[in-house]
Amino acid sequence: MVKKFVCLGLLLTVLFGCSYSVYSNAYPHLKKIAVRAFENRSNQFDLGDKVLNRLSESFQNDGRLKLVTQQPDCTLEGTIQSFDENIYSFDSGNNVQDYMLRLTCSVTFTDLIENSVIYENKNLVLTEPYAVSASSTAKSKSKEEATDELISQLFKTIVQNSLETW
Repeated sequence: MVKKFVCLGLLLTVLFGCSYSVYSNAYPHLKKIAVRAFENRSNQFDLGDKVLNRLSESFQNDGRLKLVTQQPDCTLEGTIQSFDENIYSFDSGNNVQDYMLRLTCSVTFTDLIENSVIYENKNLVLTEPYAVSASSTAKSKSKEEATDELISQLFKTIVQNSLETW
């Protein structure tokens, strides 16, 4: 019985103790990225900083590209064109239940080694609902959590259309 617990403990240590990435990079010559500050044309004055910080953090955590400020192999830059908030749903008493956040960006992912644009979208639109009432369909997500989710979606969209392109 003790041997089973020791073996199980050893197996769990091996499985959870090792960090192995299964991420792929369609451009193996790209090793370093510079994430440039997005121009912010929205009415949310701090959104540009949030986008820059979260995208930088996401690339760092992802691990496929090293985040640098000098001599990058590729760059990510863009413009926040708008950040809108609209009513998404009402409850039975005709009170606002949910809002929908809408982030519209222009993004460009450029390979500086081969001097080519890998991914560009001049009108990337991402949406995420958030709740204002307990009976919400947005799973009680706050506006801040919805904003964070939009930036996560932005990162995933950029990576899927650049590094994971086959």
